[in-house]
Amino acid sequence: MDIAAWLSGLGLAKYATTFAKNEITPEVLPHLSDADLKALGLPMGPRKLVLAAISELGKSDMPAAGSTPRPEAERRQLTVMFVDLVGSTALSGRLDPEEMAEVIRTYQHAVAAEITRMDGHVAKFMGDGVLAYFGWPRAHEDEAERAVRAGLAIAAAVAKLATPANEALGARVGIATGLVVVGDLVGEGAAQEAAVVGETPNLAARLQSLAEVGSVVVAAPTRRLLGELFELVDLGHHDLKGFATPVQAWLVVGESQAEGRFEALHGMRLTSLVGRDQELAVLLECWRRAKAGRGQVALLSGEPGIGKSRIAVTLRERLRGEECVSLGYHGSPYHTNSALFPVLDQLRRAAGFEHEDTPEMKVAKLQTLLALAVPDPTSAIPLIAEHLAIPTGDRYPAPEVAPEQKKAKMFQALLAQLDGLAAKQPVFMTAEDIHWFDPTSLELFDRVVDRIERLPVLLVITFRPEFVPRWTGRPHVTLLTLNRLGWSESTVLIDHLAGGRPLPAEVQAHILAKTEGVPLFVEELTKAVLESGLLRETGERYELTGLLPPLAIPSTLQDSLLARLDRLTPIKEIAQIGAVIGREFSYELLAATAQMDEPKLRTALNELIHAELAFCRDTPPDAIYTFKHALVRDAAYESLLKSRRQQLHCRIATVLRERFPDRAEAEPEVLAHHATEGGLLDDAVSYWHKAGLRANYRSANAEAIAHLSRGLDLLATLPETPARDNREIDLQLALGIPQLAAKGHRSAEVMAAYTRAHALCNRHGGETSRLFPALRGLWTGYRARGQMRTARDLADQLVTIARRSGDQSLLLEAHHAQWTTHYCLGEWRSVCEHTAQGFALYRPEHFSHAFIYSGHDSAVCATAHEGVSLWMLGFPDRALARAEEAVTLARKLAHAPSVMQALSLAFVLHCFRNDAAAAREEIEAMSQIAHDGMPRWIPDANLQMAYITALGSEQQARAGMTTIQEALAADEDVEAKGFYVCLFASVCGLAGEAEAGLNALKPAIEEVAATGVRLWESELHRIAGNLLLGSATLDLEQSEAHYLRAIEVAREQHAASLDLRASTSLARLWAHRGDRQKAYDLLAPVYAWFTEGCDTRDLVDAKELLDQLR
Repeated sequence: MDIAAWLSGLGLAKYATTFAKNEITPEVLPHLSDADLKALGLPMGPRKLVLAAISELGKSDMPAAGSTPRPEAERRQLTVMFVDLVGSTALSGRLDPEEMAEVIRTYQHAVAAEITRMDGHVAKFMGDGVLAYFGWPRAHEDEAERAVRAGLAIAAAVAKLATPANEALGARVGIATGLVVVGDLVGEGAAQEAAVVGETPNLAARLQSLAEVGSVVVAAPTRRLLGELFELVDLGHHDLKGFATPVQAWLVVGESQAEGRFEALHGMRLTSLVGRDQELAVLLECWRRAKAGRGQVALLSGEPGIGKSRIAVTLRERLRGEECVSLGYHGSPYHTNSALFPVLDQLRRAAGFEHEDTPEMKVAKLQTLLALAVPDPTSAIPLIAEHLAIPTGDRYPAPEVAPEQKKAKMFQALLAQLDGLAAKQPVFMTAEDIHWFDPTSLELFDRVVDRIERLPVLLVITFRPEFVPRWTGRPHVTLLTLNRLGWSESTVLIDHLAGGRPLPAEVQAHILAKTEGVPLFVEELTKAVLESGLLRETGERYELTGLLPPLAIPSTLQDSLLARLDRLTPIKEIAQIGAVIGREFSYELLAATAQMDEPKLRTALNELIHAELAFCRDTPPDAIYTFKHALVRDAAYESLLKSRRQQLHCRIATVLRERFPDRAEAEPEVLAHHATEGGLLDDAVSYWHKAGLRANYRSANAEAIAHLSRGLDLLATLPETPARDNREIDLQLALGIPQLAAKGHRSAEVMAAYTRAHALCNRHGGETSRLFPALRGLWTGYRARGQMRTARDLADQLVTIARRSGDQSLLLEAHHAQWTTHYCLGEWRSVCEHTAQGFALYRPEHFSHAFIYSGHDSAVCATAHEGVSLWMLGFPDRALARAEEAVTLARKLAHAPSVMQALSLAFVLHCFRNDAAAAREEIEAMSQIAHDGMPRWIPDANLQMAYITALGSEQQARAGMTTIQEALAADEDVEAKGFYVCLFASVCGLAGEAEAGLNALKPAIEEVAATGVRLWESELHRIAGNLLLGSATLDLEQSEAHYLRAIEVAREQHAASLDLRASTSLARLWAHRGDRQKAYDLLAPVYAWFTEGCDTRDLVDAKELLDQLR
């Protein structure tokens, strides 16, 4: 059919260009609604002509449903209706076949007319049955509501039909909502019933069998989408053929009496208003002015779900305690051409009309309502009653005037009502969703806006961005555009929905990222997560029951999101391809993937931007496009069949590799994602490995763990071969590094990675390049767990393997393991011997080994450990210089784990040097880095800061005890734990709590023997001796014994500084006891040994004591 010729035949040839420009084809005609034609710019008269002509097109024998070419199959939420003509079998036995055919034809026309009126799609006529879809081929934001409205209208329309023998007809309707695959599934000429796959159509058909004649029954998912828009009765659960479990059904009684759509859809589920304090303050100021007689109009603009109606409801609640009249008017998408619908709907609700009211009762209620505003409503009653379709009889005869005069009188009557109400009390008015108001109502509100400037009235008008208000720029009109919520505000909303119980951080982050500050999205996605079974309540919080899967779009948002895409059916494929690429996509990559003519592609992308589904930066070919909402992107992606998604991912991976090698090199995780989803699993493993290594290099630990774990998961699906095992070894070795940095040396994850790698090496003979890092990873875990005998054996093996290989870089890392092992053992000279060999081997390129072995640079580690060791050996000045060199080198490398290694050991040194100010500087730097992406260091930084703060006073020491004790309980690193016990015990001494310190020291001293970690052994005994002197028992013998043991250990370790400390403490005890010469003889030779650091506190204290003893 030629569209231009068809329009010409209707006398509407001038619109042919408009139809052609908007690609209105014969196939599109049956799907056009009044709203569509209005959007095309057609006035009401031509719209009526076109719609009537479209309906006539179907009467040349009702066209087979779906006879137009069908869109490509896709996944989507669909509301399915099944209508059955009751008693048709019996009728066919009583009626002549020709009469029965006419009955069926009339019935089908009646049903199809109501389905089409609600913009549904008649999928198939099956004699006495009709199958219809709501949500395909084009979705609306309210498909369930449309289906129910159509169902109620069908029941009423069929009830008015009769057979030639005047027997009444009746229909029953079943409606269900669910995920289906819909479209052209098996090619041209396929049977229509194959157009939908899923249980939803079958459920709709089964539900109609539960319905009584003239009634509508819906499934539970449909009922959830309806909110309180309709009165529904729970029919309980029913066993239905084809369904494994009983199905809950609901009977639709009729429309509810809810005041507006917002209240009906949200009802009692309203959440706290969040993030709108500023807007509420503006509206309350408008109300203050209005009460003073300076009427105000507040315009609230914002996208769907942004919270316009929620603000209006909150404002109404705030004013509930004040003396005022509240009037609410609500637009409806089904009545955009019903004259004065919002006004008449408000009058019906305000008057309290009931379904069973007689005309006389309704007139009486109307009279009572109108009399509240004007003394004599006699002239207004017939005008308003006529619009409400209430017969008034002779008592209130309708005026015999022309239509225009009648309209003017109606306006006068309505405005007089407003004047009368405002004369008695201030008036608060809301006109919600004014973008759905009919033209006559808009004309009335033009006059209302003019009139209230001199009345005590506040009028709040809400609308979507596409509506252009005609009242801006006037002194009593305020325009407020609602923006999205910030993350903190969205978090408050999530917490409220979760009942104050925190959600797991990753779940909350996912919700925030997906919803992007749109309150409705935040609410619905949070509720969906809470109802999904993914979480369990544990005390005061929620925990995940397993891994967090991708969150599905809530059913309450499916229709709304799909509707946005379906408005652009000709270009939806471009949106879908863009969605497969990601939330953000470049013009070049899209063009290479879509393989579309450039002019057509640019036009499609311009339409995507014009429809506000995407934003654009720059211009093609350099343009970058971003979906406005993450959930819109998800909806476009999920609408694709899985097979089509896989094809597109595969194509994108190929295009990236072949056409954009630079991007593939810079962002291997992008290529890995598309290869994974495209089924290119072998390639995907390689790209995930590469992505993990790159993330390791940037110290992006969480990302590295995610990439490498994904690679391992995919690798497990490939056939077992020696080559696959070698790839797994490489992945496990790479995974150990970020696990170590993120979760600590002792973590089970670190041990699991290296144990698995080592086992695979042994299975295949173990190449040195793989065996060495596997053994070194195991050494790391055993050392951190305090299993020093095993750790020392592994360190020796590493040296043997490295020397055998002749690889100098491996030998460096073997010495790296050795100096760290000897450090834990308190063998300070051996530490320096191995660091010296390490420095001789180190080259700048060895920095890269940080990403294979310990996670930090070996030169930084050697320098920092040598610094502490030099102090222990009695060289405090050289020790300080080495510590500063370590920090400088680490910062030059700009490698966070290496910086933390240097800072932490520098802190240890400053503590030994009693330099609190320098120690504080290191802690502050550590804390900043820890909070910027190394959370495992946060407890250490907090503990160390608590120690430094505790040195200030006895009161601060008491406060510090609690913080340090809590951190100690959580710390399992044997190397650090002994040091922290020393700090805690020292603070206990300052706080006058010697017993608490001794209670912590006792198990720490016992643990030395169990683990062999002896680096803090001397200090543990020395501090124990100090605390015993300050304890209630004042046990001098025990104190002396601890000091003697401290000196013994220090001399075994050649730790001159520890020897000096312990000797000073013991000399002080002996002097106190009267053995001054013995004390002098003990301390003098130890002090005399030192050649540097004479200004450090330990040497100053020793000299002062010696001077007293002379």
